[in-house]
Amino acid sequence: MTDTPTEKARTTSAERLVVFTDAVAAIAITLLILPLMESVSEISSGKEEVSFRDFMHDHVGQFGAFVLSFAVIFRLWWANHEIFRHIARLDGPVVRLTMLWTFAIVLLPIPTALITAYAPSAGTVALYGGTLCLASGSLMLLGRHGHRHPELAGEGTPVRREQVLASGGAFVAELVATVIGSVFHERINFWAFLLLFLTNPVQNLIKSRWRQDG
Repeated sequence: MTDTPTEKARTTSAERLVVFTDAVAAIAITLLILPLMESVSEISSGKEEVSFRDFMHDHVGQFGAFVLSFAVIFRLWWANHEIFRHIARLDGPVVRLTMLWTFAIVLLPIPTALITAYAPSAGTVALYGGTLCLASGSLMLLGRHGHRHPELAGEGTPVRREQVLASGGAFVAELVATVIGSVFHERINFWAFLLLFLTNPVQNLIKSRWRQDG
C-alpha cells in the first residue's frame, strides 16, 4: 500500500529546508550592507569629495540601521536553527510556517533601507515592526507546532516549551513596540523596540514559576 501525501511529508527529512533557510538568512544579511557600499563607492569614484568625519556623520543612520537589522536577522536565524535541532521531519505546517519566516527575512532589508531614507513615521515604524512580527510570529507557531507534535523530532527530543516561550515573548514585545512606535512616531518611533530587552527578564520569571509548579 502506498503512503498518503501526509505520511510521505512526515518522513521527509528537514535537512534540505534547513540548508535553504540558512542560505536565505546569509543573503539577507549581506544585502543589508549594500546601501553603505554604494555610498562608499560614490566617494571612491570621485563623484563626491567628503571627509571621513563628514561621511560618518552623514551616514550614521545607515550604520545604525545596518547594525540593528544585522543583529535582528542573526537572532532570528539562531532561534530558527535551535528549533530545527528538534524538528527532523517535515509536514505541511512546518513548510508553510518556514515559508512565512523566510519571506520576512528576505523582506527585512527593504524596511531597513526605508528607515534611513525617510524620517520616522507611522508607516516606516509599522513596516519595520510588522516584518519583525511576521518573522517572530511564524517562528513562535513553528515551535508550538513542533512541541505539540513530538513525532516530528524523529529520534531526537521534541521542541521544548522554553523555546516556544522565547519566540512568543519576542513576538509580543515586537507587536507592542510596533503599536507604540507607530502611534507615537513623532516622539518614540523606533525607540519603542527597546522593549525587546525586557523579554529575557520576563521569560526568566515565567520559567521560575514553571519550576515552582513542578
